[in-house]
Amino acid sequence: MSTRTIPVARDDRLEVDIEGLGDGPDGIARIGNYVILVPGVLPGERAYVRITSAARKFGRGELLAVRKAAPERVAARCPHFLACGGCHRQHQDYGAQLQDKQQRLQRAITWALGDEAPKVAPPIPAEPPFGQRHKVVVHLRNTRDERLEACFHRLRSPELVAVRECPASQPRAWAIAMAAVALLHELPHGAWDPDFAPNDLLRSVLVRTTMTGQAHVVLVARQPMIPGLERVLDDLHEAGATTISCNGNDGEFSRLLGPQTTIVSGPPRIEERLLETHYLLSPDTFFQTSPEGAEHLVRLVTEWLAPTSQDDVADLYCGGGLLTLPLARTARSALGIELRTATISDAEASARRNGLRNVQWRSGHVESWLRACRHGQLPRPHLVAIDPPRTGLEPVVIDELCLLRPRRIAYVSCEPRALQRDLQALATAGFRTRSVQPIDMFPQTAHIEAVAMLERST
Repeated sequence: MSTRTIPVARDDRLEVDIEGLGDGPDGIARIGNYVILVPGVLPGERAYVRITSAARKFGRGELLAVRKAAPERVAARCPHFLACGGCHRQHQDYGAQLQDKQQRLQRAITWALGDEAPKVAPPIPAEPPFGQRHKVVVHLRNTRDERLEACFHRLRSPELVAVRECPASQPRAWAIAMAAVALLHELPHGAWDPDFAPNDLLRSVLVRTTMTGQAHVVLVARQPMIPGLERVLDDLHEAGATTISCNGNDGEFSRLLGPQTTIVSGPPRIEERLLETHYLLSPDTFFQTSPEGAEHLVRLVTEWLAPTSQDDVADLYCGGGLLTLPLARTARSALGIELRTATISDAEASARRNGLRNVQWRSGHVESWLRACRHGQLPRPHLVAIDPPRTGLEPVVIDELCLLRPRRIAYVSCEPRALQRDLQALATAGFRTRSVQPIDMFPQTAHIEAVAMLERST
């Protein structure tokens, strides 16, 4: 499409009909064949919008008014809805959110597997559909009267927007984060801004709470330590922090954490407990944001793989051992593979905490250690759990799985497009997808987690 045929221009105001939802925050409208993406709308609605960009392939619009509302439209609970980029489906009834996620995942699975595609199960809902995020990150900004205020990023922008509340966050985690911001204001440091305050120090506050009642507070600054922080440590502990750390980050505005985190006060790891398993977590170890959702995930994977005392299990991209440890409880042996050495240290500590001696951990690239399994240097797995990054599996990993030929695979995915591609490749490699169970780990958003259960068919 040439520039001359673009039917809208920036700042145009017009009414459009919303015909569907995209994979992210946007509703889809069309003028002829030209697509306009608008956040905050729902299929079947007629919306009055302002065009904010008009590129060659598609345009973007800002919702000004809903002329005709869809039946599933509800009032957004958060006053910052559509100002911050966090929860872009709060205007949709929760049951409709779940139905939309199931349908979107079904389209991806059917595209990948055709007539062999299983019917995607209804998503396991978040109960309740607010307060699920036990990890809270707020960015710091200076107000005109030189106070610190908590901010989130605006949708698709590095720009910060001040926030007073966050219904999506676990209430205790949010309260600790707000207390940390208030206490940092008592120190003689402002919030770093690359344009207006390039010499100031403070950047962000990260809080993670656990089901055991513990909490880790990470204070992010442009240097590894914050002068004078000892003055507020007792108050931070009183506010709920089990452990307090500092992270030095002098990098770009878009990067949350720097390479080194230093424990300032409290134990080096906080403890989480999901079902029967204890997990010890360092400040920058990846762990699921919703413990309630993580419990569903663990249950699904362990019930599908169902290892016995005759089975060797491998957990690929194992992180801190979320799946490895419960699988090891009934398996003959378990192998956890993770790229980051520091994360493996947490997994080893967690295995000791649970009294599990049949687990081996390896840091490095997954395909290298699978090759070691194939060559007899490590146990050859009968059962495999996979929880890859959002981008999915590298082809070489699928090649190794094809050569190892495990009996069953449990594939945990947070990205339907990557799952679609990988299930198709695994089908070609001789694995049949028996079922797909979504879990709503991020209610009020378009994000969906799913567990695909596969078994060797050849």
